[in-house]
Formats: sequence, C-alpha cells, structure tokens
Amino acid sequence: MRRKDREIKEFDEIIDVLSRCKVLHLALISDGKPYAVPVNFGYAVSECDGQKKLALYFHGAGEGKKLDAIKANPQVSFCAETSVEASGPQDANADACKWTCFYESVIGFGTATLVENSKERTAGLDTIMLHNGYKIPFGVKTIAYSAMALARTAVVKIDVSEITGKHHLK
Repeated sequence: MRRKDREIKEFDEIIDVLSRCKVLHLALISDGKPYAVPVNFGYAVSECDGQKKLALYFHGAGEGKKLDAIKANPQVSFCAETSVEASGPQDANADACKWTCFYESVIGFGTATLVENSKERTAGLDTIMLHNGYKIPFGVKTIAYSAMALARTAVVKIDVSEITGKHHLK
C-alpha cells in the first residue's frame, strides 16, 4: 500500500469498516476477461488455532454468469467502501487539486465456492440477512426461508485469504 498513513492494520478495525459496507464489488474472470459485479453480502468471523478467519457470503440465482465464472476460476477479489464524501473549496476559481475524498474501504482476495450443505446455506443466508438489517423477532430462534426460495437460490462462500483496509477520515 502506497499511502501507509491511511492503512488500517488491525483485523478488528477492518471488520468494523466491513460491517458498515452495504455492497461488495466482486471481481471475477469470465471468458478470459475481467468481470466485476456488485452483490449484497454478509460475513462471518471465526477463530482457528488462534487465527481469525473471515468468510463472506452472497446469494443469487442458481445459474448465470457469476456462477459460471466461479466454477471456471474460483479465485476472486473484492472491495467495499463506506463513508464516501468528496470535499473541497467551493470557489469557482479554486484549484481542483485541492479537492479530496474521505472514505473507508476494504480490499481482499479469496476462494469462492458454491455452498451445497443445506445447514451452511441457511447460515450463509442468515449472515446476509442480518448484515442487511433483518431483525429476528423476539422469541424466534431462526430465520425462515421458503423451500421454493431455497431450492432456486445459490449461496456462495468466499474464504478470505487476504484483506486490507484503508481510510481517509475528516
């Protein structure tokens, strides 16, 4: 990272930024060409042998360009941003280079796999729903999905191998 002064180094701080992002921009290779697509997502942090691991989940139709690309090459990249605000002098004669952009962002790499296990598919969908603001009603232990919706919905998990964060705050 060129701007070390803007780097977010702590994993928990990167996750905090990710928690406030609403759209994940997923980068794939499709038919030998770059293909980027925005997706709704959720995430789960786990710990294994003292190391924190991050998994991202997104869903979509059971067929299509994204799934074809993942099946052909499961290596993906992603980015997400929040708190984006351009700012600068309002004087018409001011130097345009005096403008800046405030933001928080994450960029990462990982391996995408189609989730086949029904329990993990439901857990993946739960992470997406909860990340996007779904509130589980009091007394309810699980989120309900119709069998028809589950049958036609693909859930993809990205096991994150590398993630970085960057910010430029006011």
